[in-house]
Amino acid sequence: MSNLDVRMQQMHEHIEQCHSRARECLNATDAQVQAGFELHENLLVCDSFGFTPNALSRYGVERINEAIDEQWQPIEISELLLDMRATGLCHDDETYAIYREMFRVSGVNGTVNTAGVGPALVRALRGTARFQQVCDVRPEFWQKAIHSDEARKAFEEGRHTMFFSANNPPAHVGFEDGYDILMWLETFHRYGYRVMHLTYNRRNFVGDGCTEPTNGGLSEFGHQVVAMMNKLGIMIDTPHSGIQTTLDACEISNAPVAATHTVCRDISGHPRGKTDEQLRALADTGGFAGITCIPYFLAAHGTIVDLLDHIEHAIGVMGIDHVGIGTDVAFSAPPPVEPQMKPMPHARNRWWALWPEGTSSPSPEVSRESSHGSLNWICWPYFTVGLLMRGYTEEQIAKIVGANILRVLDEVERAGEWAPQ
Repeated sequence: MSNLDVRMQQMHEHIEQCHSRARECLNATDAQVQAGFELHENLLVCDSFGFTPNALSRYGVERINEAIDEQWQPIEISELLLDMRATGLCHDDETYAIYREMFRVSGVNGTVNTAGVGPALVRALRGTARFQQVCDVRPEFWQKAIHSDEARKAFEEGRHTMFFSANNPPAHVGFEDGYDILMWLETFHRYGYRVMHLTYNRRNFVGDGCTEPTNGGLSEFGHQVVAMMNKLGIMIDTPHSGIQTTLDACEISNAPVAATHTVCRDISGHPRGKTDEQLRALADTGGFAGITCIPYFLAAHGTIVDLLDHIEHAIGVMGIDHVGIGTDVAFSAPPPVEPQMKPMPHARNRWWALWPEGTSSPSPEVSRESSHGSLNWICWPYFTVGLLMRGYTEEQIAKIVGANILRVLDEVERAGEWAPQ
């Protein structure tokens, strides 16, 4: 077999493992799976917070091995690995074919993509470069979207859209002062960013994150940031923000506020989740909550069933027009047959990620549900199967899997005062 055939076979074995687990958890019949798949194929599916699939090319493995041989710092090699995984489809036709197949199986048409990874400005710019390259080199597949209508048009044309999202500029480092941060918000808008976090777990200049022991809410500067994002037409995203920070943002924003990848805290108790009070506040702005596929956020041993439970709870609190799915997980394609990648050096944990004891993944077994189980990104068609099994109509499912997040992006853009027409 060719290298491509080997990788395709390995990938489909992985996909079947994930799909089988989803069928098992749902206890779905063949008829229910077929009905869900047929519906899913005809829907505009937009992940409200996704990571595009990982697909390393031979060139990418060679670059990483070279960096390891040259004894780059672990953090530098880690960044290079992110570069090579994101841009593998640009390097050769073999990797591009694998990449296209992953999207065909998933049925995903668009994503709010984590292009700018904080907290440092240089990391956000490097992430921007990765995905700008992807859109530039493969325009027949990817379009960087800045308007929701572009996603709808691309769906009709059989192409895919990527909305740039940033984890948390305004961030901790890389800026001269508060005025500089506010100016960079406008710069990120010019780069095409339409979604931005306020905080990422820890406290920053804007407000308290969700894992801080305090609950101080937005700072005075945070009020300025919200106002600037409103003017620019950038969606305010609060999944990693503290309770009061989220409530404050909802109170003062003149545009819808989102939590693009979260869970219902009243079900699981996880600090990355949103309380019913927060969910109602988001809905009152016209905003949105995307339920994430991180298993230990959903339950002690979360599966696709727990994902559906959280979706149902959120709909009960917020209404059908305000809930979707923001997976926050990815699918990794098998690496090239040759060359083999050398062992990665150990890198320190990200300081800014801050997961207090007892709130991160309790075991590899639990994490496996998103890497090899029912919550993997490749199981998107089964999310539709599960929603059908729960009795949601086709119109309601269309809202959950894509229409709701596009509607909120529309409304945020219309509320902006400075956004160019």
